Amino acid sequence: MLPYILIHGAGGTRRRWDRVVPHLRRRALAVDLPGRGDKPGDLDSLTVNDFARSVVDDMDAAGIDRAIVGGASLAGLTMVTLAELIPERIARLVFINCVVPPDGKGNFHVVGERVREMVDRYGVGEDGQSLHPDAIRAYHCNDMDEEQIQFAIDGMVKDARKPLHRPISLAGIKAHPLPCTWVLGTLDQVILPDVQLQCVATLRECGCPVDVVDFEAGHMAAISRPKQLAAVLDSLDE
Repeated sequence: MLPYILIHGAGGTRRRWDRVVPHLRRRALAVDLPGRGDKPGDLDSLTVNDFARSVVDDMDAAGIDRAIVGGASLAGLTMVTLAELIPERIARLVFINCVVPPDGKGNFHVVGERVREMVDRYGVGEDGQSLHPDAIRAYHCNDMDEEQIQFAIDGMVKDARKPLHRPISLAGIKAHPLPCTWVLGTLDQVILPDVQLQCVATLRECGCPVDVVDFEAGHMAAISRPKQLAAVLDSLDE
């Protein structure tokens, strides 16, 4: 069985996958993107291309020639960029409550209205840039118990700014359409289900065959329903 490469979303580290990996039958490599966890990097200058190249470096270091690549939330940007760098090494892309903007658009084209709503309602964190913990609790953790909520909030870190704001290119995935699975969290309050379906349509317009799996979970499904998510991931074809 091909291994999984697992990519965290905004404000996270590879620890986002800690509760999923033990339940997987496949080998899995959860990676830190630059500037997070154990991976050094200047958060003010990092780009999505830097993220994607870091994932390739981690695959090389682990001796992984070909894999299924899965990711959550903002990882969608890194995943479509990987399709430009190493399409021959990706058997399938698995998007879990992800953001995939139209070509030439950015993350906030998809979720900007929702983010503004969070900030208007709860303000921002102490650093003046991150979401307020109460916003994370209300929007990201709406399907979690208190222990899970604390794990999610304690794991939040600062994120790179450019990938949050800059337009993304879909040239690579248009040139190299890949089989995709979209795990759609039906309880997601960050990227609402109808918004996720718009992202699915974007991938299909790029020529990608996309299977959609409805999954009864919120935005951080890897924390709220790790065992069930692992079962979904193990069930997918290579």
